[in-house]
Amino acid sequence: MKILLILYLLLPLLAFGKDDFLALQGKVFDGETGEPLRGATVQVLETSKGAFTDPKGYFRITNLKPSKYSLKVSYIGYQTKIVKGIENQNEELNITLIPEVKATQEITVEASKVMDNESAILTRRKNSPQVSDGISIEEIKKLPDASIGSALKRLPGITMANDYIIVRGMNERYNNVALNGSPLPSTETDKKAFSFDLYPSEFIENVNIVKSYTPDFPGNFAGGLVLLNSTDFPSDKVLKISIGTSSNTNTTFKSDAFQIYPGGSTDWLGFDNGIRQLPSSFPKNRLEFNTLQTSANNPFDTTNAKAKYESIMKSFNNKTLKQTTKTVTPLDNRKINMFFANTYDISNITLGVTAIATYSANHQVSKINRNTYLSNFDPIYITEGNQSTREVDLGGLVNLAVKIHSNTAITLKNSFNNIAQDELLVLNGKDIGYQFLEFKNFAFHYTQKSLFNSTLSGSHYFTQNDMLLDWTLTFSELKRDEPDYRRFRFSRQLADLEYNPDTPFLLELLSNQQGDGTRAGRFYSNLFERSLSPSLNYTVTVFNVKFKLGSSIETKKRTFNARSITITSSPTLREDLYALMSDYNNIDRIFSPDNFDYDNGFRIGEDSKLSDSYTAWETLLAGYAMFDIPIEFNLIKLRVVGGVRLEDNVIRLSSFSINDETIAIKYRTNDLLPSLNIVANITKESNLRFAFSRTVARPSFREFAPFAFYDYYNLSLVQGNPNLKRSLINNLDLRYEIFPKLNEVYSISFFYKTFENAIEETIYPQQSELTRTFENADGIAKNYGIEIEFRKNLGFISSVLQSFTLNGNLALIQSKITVKQGGAGTEDTRPMWSQSPYTFNLNLIYQNYESGTIATLSYNTFGKRIAQVSQVGVYETSNPHIYEQPPHYLDFSLAQKLFNLEVKLGVKNILGTKTILEQNGKRWATNDFGSTITFSITYSPF
Repeated sequence: MKILLILYLLLPLLAFGKDDFLALQGKVFDGETGEPLRGATVQVLETSKGAFTDPKGYFRITNLKPSKYSLKVSYIGYQTKIVKGIENQNEELNITLIPEVKATQEITVEASKVMDNESAILTRRKNSPQVSDGISIEEIKKLPDASIGSALKRLPGITMANDYIIVRGMNERYNNVALNGSPLPSTETDKKAFSFDLYPSEFIENVNIVKSYTPDFPGNFAGGLVLLNSTDFPSDKVLKISIGTSSNTNTTFKSDAFQIYPGGSTDWLGFDNGIRQLPSSFPKNRLEFNTLQTSANNPFDTTNAKAKYESIMKSFNNKTLKQTTKTVTPLDNRKINMFFANTYDISNITLGVTAIATYSANHQVSKINRNTYLSNFDPIYITEGNQSTREVDLGGLVNLAVKIHSNTAITLKNSFNNIAQDELLVLNGKDIGYQFLEFKNFAFHYTQKSLFNSTLSGSHYFTQNDMLLDWTLTFSELKRDEPDYRRFRFSRQLADLEYNPDTPFLLELLSNQQGDGTRAGRFYSNLFERSLSPSLNYTVTVFNVKFKLGSSIETKKRTFNARSITITSSPTLREDLYALMSDYNNIDRIFSPDNFDYDNGFRIGEDSKLSDSYTAWETLLAGYAMFDIPIEFNLIKLRVVGGVRLEDNVIRLSSFSINDETIAIKYRTNDLLPSLNIVANITKESNLRFAFSRTVARPSFREFAPFAFYDYYNLSLVQGNPNLKRSLINNLDLRYEIFPKLNEVYSISFFYKTFENAIEETIYPQQSELTRTFENADGIAKNYGIEIEFRKNLGFISSVLQSFTLNGNLALIQSKITVKQGGAGTEDTRPMWSQSPYTFNLNLIYQNYESGTIATLSYNTFGKRIAQVSQVGVYETSNPHIYEQPPHYLDFSLAQKLFNLEVKLGVKNILGTKTILEQNGKRWATNDFGSTITFSITYSPF
């Protein structure tokens, strides 16, 4: 991280000062396949200068005086193209060449300035061998979306659950994410998911979602493979500094509405300075702690265990338990971004540099409700409260790209992202179904996630053999720390209130040795994962047929450890402490170190299990062979892309059962994954696509691990299943798409998928607690649907509307899966978890290039989906599951360029839509996030 920041601070020093000479640069593509053309000749007709395209189709011609130029682009087997009237402004050109048909022809076109990157994304999509959708950073900037995840939900068939992506109704576990072609790890402890809040949109040049599979991609997905791509060679010298703020209707200027507690001195950077860490003197594991407790209880102990035990009890920090409030102002919500990019020409070497630093801090108050019900839907718990969340994001990116002559390109891409979320939850409610009491729940929850990713890659083009060799080596390191998750419950009996309305709330402390961490406890967990992934690809063209061979290795190791420390009381508690236990506004006073006393004060216990920790390894060996054949049939051109991929995967996990018995899992699979994609160019502007493939979905480490964690929000345990099997998925895709004009598209898609051994969340009643776990479905699960999309400029109605574009998409999705609940118990046949029957997006965009004004009005909704699985056969309904109800999000953004400044205003959730969960028509939960206004100013000296 220090190296990244130092590089970032030094690189902008190279940015100042205008060049005396400018450059022409861009990329040359095959007009039918969209593949980059390597070794194409690019000549400036007005001078003697020229260049060859590199292995990625990129060219750069330097030392040109400001003027208008014409480019002649030629390549063997393709029609030569002359592009006239190019004004040399360091803008990147995208040039496509058409293969020769009968005779060599020369095509002359007039250059037109590309005003955004949407045309490049649509061109890539049009020429892609797969069914795919994408979005560029320029398009994201037009939206009021601050993160990649919130922008992705604008694409067909995509929804988000928190910061996790759901593609075509398949929840996050069926999707994978890759950065610059290399897979990214799951960022969560309790699910297979990548949290997109780790990557701000500033880091990404474009995002592509692959929906149909080809063998040169990993086969471990069913919904979509999200490809995040950052910049190689910048198209211009850029230096941008952006500052921004935000205001929320629930939070900003609300007097003392935000609840906080004293943290550490580095909290503002998103790093815990150790104030929340488990005391260093605490025993290393539960067995050591049990031994210490047993010795302390022994009146004949000679090891001074009692004194050591009391010393440990007093070493816990009580300062982080002090509750305070503050009034949030826009100055508390701030965002700072710095972006630098430039390209340098040194002899025959071109160096591209991109550096980004980003920092943001945000405060959010959410109003929440949580209710649960008996089998007849009479209420058990009725609760309401506030959740105050402070989030700090810090990240940096440094990309270096080197082109040597025209046949070798090497890139080194590094990024580091750190997010800290600090949350204070206060939940007030009543238990009117079981214990008949009124309670107050307090939770202080700090989570820090950091991800470092470094990718070294190279491309080498051999002109004599028309052969491309490319390779990558990726290293990533993920850390997730959850220090000192503090949970406390105060309650009083409802019957007592009939006699004394002033009956105080009392802290629920147990006097046994183990205690209960969900009533009074401090939870600590940490996750650490490292992965290394080299790959090698070889592409050669023989008689106009492209053959591609490749291999890759992916190794990863994850360690996870959790400790649940409880607070208990001595059997004979001091009277003053008993009175203090009702002071829920001053929890720090209750647990002052002086109040921990073995004989008549508070004590420390532990209800951790050995299964709360595990170590896991995964090794994936893959090799593939594929072909790309162009076929011409009458007036229709076909492109047939097919092949097969072999994946040998081994997952090993070492842990313990809930009975402290050793568990050693080794799960090996060998899968042959075929793929066939056929693209028919019905006309120059339209494609008919057909795709069939087989892919897999393997269990994640968390789904295998027997670790059980109590979900404080949903009042249930979450536990892994060591007996899971991997899923096999058959995928069928059909799409017809038309690209009538620049930046316009119409498409309709059909998809059908079958799952063997689909992995799904289910319910397993265990002892007196309800446990959520993961199971393989019975029989064949199905998922199918239709996606419709359009993007149209409204100038066809009237020239007055020439600056307006309307785009939208609709997806209709169905699924069916059968999962057993309670082991061999009741069968539950239902839609797949998180699948919505429909998704709908509509965006109206106004863009005036002359005035520099961009305005966007966006609407997003989706149909109700299962948010949490409930136990079938217990409730008085055949469908007891908890559904998230259809939301209606309306957002607006306005951006205006003023000389070297760009001012942007955004309004998120104009309608104030709440997240509402219902069970059998009864309100189960509500999250009210309010509406948010964002404002930013970006300065660029160039």
